[in-house]
Amino acid sequence: MHPKRISVKFFVSPDPQLAVDLHPFIGIFHSFIQQKTVEGLLIDVANYAHVPEGPGVVLIGHDVEYAIDSTDGRAGLLVTRKNFGGAVPVPYVLRDTLRKALGMIRAIEAHPDAGLKFAMDAIEIQFVDRLAGPNTDAGYEAARAALEGPLQEVFGAGASLARGHTADSRAMLSVRVNVAEPADAGTLLDRACAAVGGIRTQNGAAPPEPDAKPQTPWDVSAVALEKLRDEGADFVLLDVREPAELEICSLNGTNIPSGQLHGRLNELERDAHIVVHCKGGGRSSKAVEMLRAAGFGNVWNLRGGILAWIDQIDSSLTRY
Repeated sequence: MHPKRISVKFFVSPDPQLAVDLHPFIGIFHSFIQQKTVEGLLIDVANYAHVPEGPGVVLIGHDVEYAIDSTDGRAGLLVTRKNFGGAVPVPYVLRDTLRKALGMIRAIEAHPDAGLKFAMDAIEIQFVDRLAGPNTDAGYEAARAALEGPLQEVFGAGASLARGHTADSRAMLSVRVNVAEPADAGTLLDRACAAVGGIRTQNGAAPPEPDAKPQTPWDVSAVALEKLRDEGADFVLLDVREPAELEICSLNGTNIPSGQLHGRLNELERDAHIVVHCKGGGRSSKAVEMLRAAGFGNVWNLRGGILAWIDQIDSSLTRY
């Protein structure tokens, strides 16, 4: 399964059926854009508070949307991941979506004007893309198989899955997840960060790995890159080293030396999922910042460069 969009909903505690005052979130979400509190290329805030049991207040982004949502009369945080830049497998998408959702939960619960808490004992996952995630028996079984592992990584082995409230093929496929031993949001966020190999939220909610200092707000570890490869994710590995360095060791990525990158942006797709690396992470950090400033919204830096890959993944490659 390679859905174009997937949503995760955490419900308000203690009772999601109680009315939530949505109006403060208009200002809260605008402040999150201005202060870059949460992840994503964030664009604007939409107010649907006047719609009964509707989408509420939505923080709109290029690659992710956050909403205080009251659909079906159950209030919660609905996080929709989109624009993956290619065919990305469900396990990676879910891990990343959970990480973003838990980072937003931490930000909302810490905000003095929000007045909301979220339950960690149950969530709902929706496959917004009906073609890639059809609401059929076969579609549910494929979803369950793809979701079970990542969910247990974050919520523990006691996490159980069940099909959503309707089997109507015209409705979105939804999966309900019940957690046997709920943990707090901070612990779950740490687990979600670890599950994607140390990718952390921009607000620094998850601690860095030992002896691994962040180089950008968009770092990925060598372990995360290995997972992308093992899961067959559709992404571009961009090597910004010089050609002579490739002769020493290589990860077989697309080579555009950092000094040429600005003049060769047309060789890259702006919606592509891109992981950039160099020798130690310095040149790739600058390349990621330049690409994001140029409108590439799904670009990441291999923290520690190819040397980190050699140390953590493949020691057969030559260090230099």
